[in-house]
Amino acid sequence: MSHSATPDQHGISAELLSGTWFVVRTTLPMWRSWHSPSISYTPLPDGQIVDTVRAERGSQTRLIIGLDTPLARAGAFQWRGVTPLTRWTPSRWEVAAYDAGGAWLVSLFGRTPFTPAGMDICTRTPYVLPDLEGQILSVLRGQPQTAKHLPQLFAPQQTPRASW
Repeated sequence: MSHSATPDQHGISAELLSGTWFVVRTTLPMWRSWHSPSISYTPLPDGQIVDTVRAERGSQTRLIIGLDTPLARAGAFQWRGVTPLTRWTPSRWEVAAYDAGGAWLVSLFGRTPFTPAGMDICTRTPYVLPDLEGQILSVLRGQPQTAKHLPQLFAPQQTPRASW
C-alpha cells in the first residue's frame, strides 16, 4: 500500500528524490512524439540537483540536462538548463504529492517558451499498475492544483531498454 504525502515545510528529501523516475502519465505534449521519458535527479553538495531528462524517438536518444535550485516554498525548484539554448529558458516546478516510501511522485511544472505548464506522474518503474494508479489519482483529485490537470493526462509510450 502506498502512503501519500504532500511536501511539508521541509519539502521532499533529496534522498527520496534522488535516482531515476519514469514518466508514466503526463500532460506534456512533447511526450506524444518522444517515448520512454525518464528523469534522473542527482543531489549536489551545495543543495542543487542535477536534473537529466531522457527520451527516445526511433534510434535517437535525447538528453535535456539542467540544474534545480530549491526555492523558499517546500518542494519547489527553479530549473535552468546547462546548454546554450536551455540556459535562457528557466522553469519553476514543484513536487505536488509523493509516496513517502519512494514509489511515485507527482510534479507540476511551469510554462517555458517551448512547453506549456502541466503535470507528470512518475514512478520508479516504466509502468504503473492499475491499483497504484487509482491511489495516485485519488490523491490528485483532492488537490485543486493537480485536479485541474487530470483531464489532460495521457500515458506516454514506454519502450523497454537495456538500462532498465
